[in-house]
Amino acid sequence: MMLTIFLAIFLVILTFLAHYQVLLLLSIYVPRLHLHDQTRVLMIIFVLFLTHVTEIVFYAVIFGWSVEILELGALEGVEVTTLMEYFYFSSVIYTSLGLGDVFPSGHIRFLVGVEALNGLLLIAWSASFTFVAMGRLWPWSECCDVEDHKSTKGK
Repeated sequence: MMLTIFLAIFLVILTFLAHYQVLLLLSIYVPRLHLHDQTRVLMIIFVLFLTHVTEIVFYAVIFGWSVEILELGALEGVEVTTLMEYFYFSSVIYTSLGLGDVFPSGHIRFLVGVEALNGLLLIAWSASFTFVAMGRLWPWSECCDVEDHKSTKGK
């Protein structure tokens, strides 16, 4: 059990630091790019998507290692033996989709719960970063301007 807790703490720290570094680099370098603002937003979304995929891979590798080598538990239901199947399972957990065709048993259940919470926090962190970026970069039309709406409302 202690090894599972250690692996969970390691993965949370790894993914938080990776996510923090990506957001920091985006905030530093995206404003310097000579691109249209809408293209900058698309680039932020694309980089954040790749970051989440990478974080899912971190968990998938540890799940495979935990089941196949360390024997900390098993994944039951649909057979999971390849890295792509571990990636599928990890993405279902990370996104809190929870399809239920594969389910954990043994000590890795703790790791599964931590991944779900970790994924929720990292997705929310990306969403809030994107919200701020959209507020600064997205060209809102005049119909969305609050001041214009207030001045025409009384007419």
